[in-house]
This record gives sequence, C-alpha cells and structure tokens, in this order.
Amino acid sequence: MHHQPPQLSDRPDPDDLPGVSAMPKQKLQMTDRLGADGLPGVPGYSEQKQKNDPRFGQGAVWRWLSEADLLDQRGEAQAESVLVSNSHRVWQLLREMPVGLVLYDADFNVVYQNRASELMTGFGADEAVGRSPIGLWILPDQVANLQNTLRRMRTERISLHGRGVQLRRDGHVAWVQWYTTPLFEGDVFIGYLGTHTDISEELRAHTAVRAAKQQVDLLVDAAVDIAMLQLSPQGRAQSWNRNVQALFGLPALDVLGQDMAQVLALPEQWPALLAGAAGGERMEFEGWLPRQPGGRFWGNLLLYPKADENNAVVAVVLVARDLSDRRLAEQKIRDSEALLSAIVSTTSDAILGLDAQACVVFSNPAAQRIFGRHAAQLLGIPLADVMPDVELPSLIGAVRTLSARHPDGATLHLEASASETRVNGEVLFTLTARDVTERVESEQALLHYRQQLSALSRQLMEAEQQTNQRLAQLLHDQLGQTLTTLRISVDALRAQLPPPATPAIDKSWARVSSMIDRGMREVRQVLVELRPPLLQEQGLGVALDNEIQAEAANHSGVSLRLHIPPAMADRRWNPEVEYAVFMVAREAIGNALCHARCLSLTVGIEPLGTLGLRLLVQDDGIGLGPIGQAVKPGHLGLVGMRERAQAIGAHLSARSADNACGTVIELSYSP
Repeated sequence: MHHQPPQLSDRPDPDDLPGVSAMPKQKLQMTDRLGADGLPGVPGYSEQKQKNDPRFGQGAVWRWLSEADLLDQRGEAQAESVLVSNSHRVWQLLREMPVGLVLYDADFNVVYQNRASELMTGFGADEAVGRSPIGLWILPDQVANLQNTLRRMRTERISLHGRGVQLRRDGHVAWVQWYTTPLFEGDVFIGYLGTHTDISEELRAHTAVRAAKQQVDLLVDAAVDIAMLQLSPQGRAQSWNRNVQALFGLPALDVLGQDMAQVLALPEQWPALLAGAAGGERMEFEGWLPRQPGGRFWGNLLLYPKADENNAVVAVVLVARDLSDRRLAEQKIRDSEALLSAIVSTTSDAILGLDAQACVVFSNPAAQRIFGRHAAQLLGIPLADVMPDVELPSLIGAVRTLSARHPDGATLHLEASASETRVNGEVLFTLTARDVTERVESEQALLHYRQQLSALSRQLMEAEQQTNQRLAQLLHDQLGQTLTTLRISVDALRAQLPPPATPAIDKSWARVSSMIDRGMREVRQVLVELRPPLLQEQGLGVALDNEIQAEAANHSGVSLRLHIPPAMADRRWNPEVEYAVFMVAREAIGNALCHARCLSLTVGIEPLGTLGLRLLVQDDGIGLGPIGQAVKPGHLGLVGMRERAQAIGAHLSARSADNACGTVIELSYSP
C-alpha cells in the first residue's frame, strides 16, 4: 500500500525538530530519501506473514522483552516464576499504555502493535503484523535515512530518537516523536522495540506561539516611533527592539547588559521611575530625553512591571516614544491660540460669543468698552439688552448697521455681522461689531450739508435765472432801445448834412454805423445766452439742436452731432431741470471746443427711468489727464457744472472715454 508524500506546508520548521538522536549523545536526521539495499519492506521483499515462524508469538523477542523488564537480583529461577505469574498483567499494560508501541523482528517486520499505535496509524494488528511499516505509516522517501538509522542501532547497539512525519491510513500526515532501541539475545540481534507519540498538536501550538511572537516582534519593530526595552529590576538592559538605536542613538552592543542610567543621561526622575516599576507600579514620564551624541528630544517613558506566575516582578518593560512632532504641533497650537487671543484682545472691534439662546458667553475688551460694561456684567445677558430690536439670524453672513444703547443713554451706531459654528455639538454664534457712530454722524452731517448746498444751489440758480431775465430785460429794453435810437439818429443826421461829403467823412460815418450794428448784435447774443428763448418756448431738445448748429458754424473743423431719441425730442421737464441740463451741456461743449483739441463731438440725451434723463457729452480730444488736473486753473468749469447738477438733485461725473482718448461728461437726473 503506497501513499502520496505529505505537503511541505504540513511539516514543521526543521529548526523545531531535533531529528534523530543517539542516546544519550548523538543525533541523526531522517530527511534523506532511502534506498532498498538489503532492507526488508521494499518491493521484492516477502511481506507474507509466517504464522509458524518462531519470531512471532511467544518467541525469542518476547523472551528478551520479559527478561529485560523482569530480571532482577533474585536469580533466573525467580525471574521465570515472576514472568509466568505476571505475563497477563504485562501484556495488558503494554496493550493499554498511552504511548504507541511497536515490536519489530530482525527484518523490521511488525511483530506486535499496541492499541495506541493502532489509533495513531489507523492500521489494526491484523493488518500490520508480519508486514514492514514502510508503505504503511513510514513514507517511501524516508527509506534511505531509515536504513542508516537501523544499521547504526544494530552495529553500535545504541538507542535513537527523533521527530518525523508519519502517514495515517486515511492519508493524513502527523508529526511523531519516536524512540527505537535494538534488541539482542546475547550477541545475537533479534529485533527492535519502538515507541511513537503524536506531537502534531504540540508542534502546531508551538508554531502558533512562535508565529505570534514573530508577529508581535514585527509589530514592535514596525512601530518606528516606539522603542521597547526589557530591563532587570536593577535597570540593566536585557532585550530591545531595533528602534532603540534610532530613538536614543545607541547601538545594541552599547545597551544590552548595561545599566541604562550609565549609558544615557536619563532625567533625574529615573531612579524613582525604575523603583516604582520594580515595585509593581506603572510609571510614566514626559519631558526631555537624551539622544546620542549630545542631542535630545521630547519624549514619553512608560515603565511597567513584568511578573512571573507567583506575581513576583522579574523584569521591567520600558516603552519610549518620540513626541517631538506632537510637542511642536501643540506649541504651534498654543502660539496660534496666543496670537488669536492677542488679536481678539487688542482689536478695536467688539466680539461677542453667544450661545444658542443668544446669551453672551464671551466678550473681548473692545466689546466691554463699546457697550460700557465689564465682562462679568455682560456674561449671561441676552443680546437684546445691549442691541435691541436685533434678530441674530439676520446677521448671519451679512453686514448691517444697527443701533445700540450705552449705559449713559447715548445711542451707538454699530456695523455688525455674525457667524454660526458648532463646538462639541453645541451651536455657538460669534458676533462682530464695529463702532461707526462717528462715521454715521459724519455721513448724516454731510447729507445735511449736501441738502443745504443743493437748496442753496437751487436758490442761486433761481436767482441766476431771475438775474439773467432781469438783465436780459434791461438789455433789451434799455441798451437795445438806446442802440436802436442811436442808429436812427445817426442815419437821420447824415441825411441832413449838405453835400459834397469828403471820403474821410464817409469813412467815419461808415465806421460809426458798423459799431452800432455790432453793439446791437452783441446785445442780442448776450440776450440769447442769458435767456435762451428756444429753451423756454420749445424745450431742451430744440435748444440743444440750435446750440450745436451755432457751434458747428463757428468750428468747421470739428464734427458735431446731436443724438436724441424721437420719443424724447418733444418731451418737457421742469424749467429748472431743463435750464440746468442745458447750461451743463453748453459748458461741456464750450470746454471741449476750446481746450480738448477734438475732431468730433457728440451730445446725446437718453431716458433714465420713467421721468429721468441722462446727458452725455463725449469728445475725442486729449482727455482729462491726471486726476490732479481737475483742481488746476482752467478746469473750474467742472465745479460750476457739478453745482448746477446738485441744484436739481442730479449726479455729474467726468471720466476718460473707453479707449482712453477723449472725455465723457455725464449728468444723471432721476426725480
């Protein structure tokens, strides 16, 4: 009967197997493959049981066994008597003993097998007796080594033992511990007595323990920031992991067997730490630790006792960790917290921490100053006590200007915003408020001044219009009539002079007449400028069109255009508005033609809202230049235009064109 050899995975590590050993001093491994040279049990050898052979039954082998076990100082006769009287008891003991026992003849055939061996091999006595165990429970690849082992026992008369694999009848492989001794009758070799014990579970347990230990060692060594040492209760290093060198800068040869206090400049607390651990306590230290050569690191030492089964401390386990990175991170956190605290404490903005019920849980010095209360006075009070009529959710993610009460009764104007966060599952709000009381009051005062200025501008413009109307009336009624009368009188006087008139007299009369005509034209021009008749009679569009045509006639080198939507051509506004817009347009046109050196000029009016309008005067001239030029001499026209715009509540701006060439004057009026 032949079986497949066991897989390598079923065989323990050779380092765990003592192999074959001579008793008491030699070992022999059973790993070599056996040949069949002269050994029974291999093909060609007769495995037929010889029932009548004297080697079986109560033959020489059993006589040797009985004699070896029972022979004593009482003599051969007494031994035979004991053998006969106790033979049944001996056979019962051998049969039931827990160790597998096999008796072999000189040819290494099974003569006897006890119950434990039958159970281990799976072969009963009726199957094994008379047959070689080779091919039964001894693997064929063990034959060569077995041959040498048997020959050595016969020739050297020594017993051998070892470990090896054994094949069960069901095909499973087991590890066994075997012990075999040769049997002699006098000088005649008669057989072998062997025992075998199943140690598979023991080996598996041993292997598991060793694997677990290796795993632990790997884990310990893999912890790059953890150094582990086992110390004697006196502090001498007994074992260590490889990280000790990396952490402390000490090689193993400098540590093992040495007093740690002598090889390292440990902290002054070390004696107390070691004594506490040796006394059964768990000790811990955190602080500066030495690192060779001449360095140090911030670390943690953990010492705990290692006790035996009697609870006596036999060693101290030292675990060291490098906490430098953590300390650096903690220091950065502390620095950040200190910086944040300094910012919060020194900022001029009020900062309030509020809980979910909008009650104050924190206030910075600025908040205490702005609200006129100490920190203890603010703590726990509702936000409504200092900022009435404020809904906290409306401030989340927004900036609003609110009012607050000061204990002295003064009203504060605050620019406030809030944010929401969660700390340990609780909702917290952070409210930031800036005191803008001075700014708000200044804006209110400025608005008041602007309103006053606008009213004054309107009054001035009305006064201007009235003055212009009166002046125009005076010029028309008085100076105009005077010049007309003068012209009539001069013409009549010349008609009365007797001929012949000399050329000099005629030239003088012509000069006087020309001067009178020029005066009358200038008066009419002044009257138009003071009181544009088309503006009053036909509106802004017609007046601007007339103005453009007049300027085009005087500036033939410049292209002047007027753009007014048809829907706005006949539209009328308040006379004050029309007058102010017209005067701003006239001023802008005049400035462009006189100072901008432009080649084109466009005047446009477009709607602004339902009732408003937008005036645009754009040229392609030299532009405004730097902003500083706006206050230089020659640019005061912008001031006058802004005053006219303010008088009607309009906004006026002056900017460079989109192409950075030229100027755009824009007036926006929206009632």
